[in-house]
Amino acid sequence: MPGVSARGLSHEARRQLAVNLTRVVTLYRSILDAYIIEFFTDNLWGTLPCSWQEALDGLNPPQLATLLLGMPGEGEVARYRSVWPLTLLALKSTAYALAFTRTPGFQTPSEFLENPSQSSRLTAPFRKHVRPKKQHEIRRLGELVKKLSDLTGCTQVVDVGSGQGHLSRFMSLGLGLMVKSIEGDQRLVERAQRLDQELLQALQKEEKRNPQVVHTGPRHCPHHVVRWVDPTALCEELLLPLENSPQSEARLLLTGLHACGDLSVALLRHFCRPEVAALASVGCCYMKLSDPGGYPLSQWVAGLPGRELPYRLREGACHALEEYAERLQKAGPGLRTHCYRAALETVIRRARPELRRPGVQGIPRVHELKIEEPTRPRRTVWWPSSAWPCCWPRWWRH
Repeated sequence: MPGVSARGLSHEARRQLAVNLTRVVTLYRSILDAYIIEFFTDNLWGTLPCSWQEALDGLNPPQLATLLLGMPGEGEVARYRSVWPLTLLALKSTAYALAFTRTPGFQTPSEFLENPSQSSRLTAPFRKHVRPKKQHEIRRLGELVKKLSDLTGCTQVVDVGSGQGHLSRFMSLGLGLMVKSIEGDQRLVERAQRLDQELLQALQKEEKRNPQVVHTGPRHCPHHVVRWVDPTALCEELLLPLENSPQSEARLLLTGLHACGDLSVALLRHFCRPEVAALASVGCCYMKLSDPGGYPLSQWVAGLPGRELPYRLREGACHALEEYAERLQKAGPGLRTHCYRAALETVIRRARPELRRPGVQGIPRVHELKIEEPTRPRRTVWWPSSAWPCCWPRWWRH
């Protein structure tokens, strides 16, 4: 699927892209703010222009995927049964022109060519308990951190949001770095410490079996700290050196693998401190950035009119459009689930007018039940609330 690649854009081109995106968001905000669960309660179909209704009315799910999303099925040719209004075609073309490219810029890493489940560049002890994707990530980021540490003369690495400690273990026991691991979940820290000892024992056994493999220097497990990092304030524990590093001589390198939401912002704030010499962060879950305080990270973007994006819109932008197009192409019975949830919202509003968009718990294969079944008091069901287009006409309304 064609789109914009940010890699080749100049600074000015990136700014212009941000301006164009905020203009489009402002122009179509009423559609962006529409929730599929409010299809009936807010008469979403009636809010569309009449010319759009005429073009879209009667289209089945596969036709929506082909004509509206521009993702035809295999061997399918897009054929319009009528002339679409220019405003609808303009929205479709604009979305294509401003979307980031969906074409992967990489191939399968060579370390997985022999065995897709095992990285050939990690020894067996470091692969244990680690999924293939995480194996690749900890190796790549760990080696980058090692290079940065050598270049900047860092005395200590701080792994923020370390989870079960996979990255910390590779950096400390695999690359010989002094590592402090900071994680807010006590249970994850306890598991990380158990895995540390398990890996240490495995490495010691491996050395006994292969005495020709010489490991230079003592092995140090990561130093684990249970601490929640407040994204709005400095964390002194994060900046404190380990016991064998004098405060005045400490040079810290901060890193985080999948630093979720505001944790990425916290890493950037701590990077401004003089004792922090380097930062290597791989962020994730950008939709969880707080507003204000996290989103947007750019002060320049914060000054653009129309830049406001509530959580639901940011969360929806993280989903893969191809998955939704595939569901529409298959037109399976599971699509009924969204209609059921929208119908249930009308019942909820009548009983509790002040309760809007409540989350309800799910059960398997809900689409196979009659509409009366999920609404019984003894069973509550969850349906996605915002990720589907609001313009599903006749086959919903009848």
